Amino acid sequence: MKKILTSLAIVLSLLLLVACGNAKSDKTADNSKADSDNKITLIIKSNDGEKNQDLIFKKGDTVMDVLKAHAKVEEKNGFITSINGTAQDESAGKYWMFKINDKLAPKAANQIKVKNGDKIEFYQDVYK
Repeated sequence: MKKILTSLAIVLSLLLLVACGNAKSDKTADNSKADSDNKITLIIKSNDGEKNQDLIFKKGDTVMDVLKAHAKVEEKNGFITSINGTAQDESAGKYWMFKINDKLAPKAANQIKVKNGDKIEFYQDVYK
């Protein structure tokens, strides 16, 4: 009888540990759902037209992280030189620039963290 009670106690303890482990996994899943609430609009204007996407991002992502995740980007010394095959035209003084929420970005794309609801627009313009 003593062996049966000991075995039953061990089995119940194992079930309790497994249930606690699953509860932690569920909490992790809930944290990943929170990322789906982080939405932005990414607009890329080029000679080929305009590409407009509503995207989900991870907390802590920069503008550059989001851009590189959704476009083919080339850069030189931290400056974007090409997006999706459309390169800047140095001879014409035309470079890639970007706005956040309709305002010219104050910093480089790798220095600005995106926030929920941001509208990020990349375009080429003559640098003055």
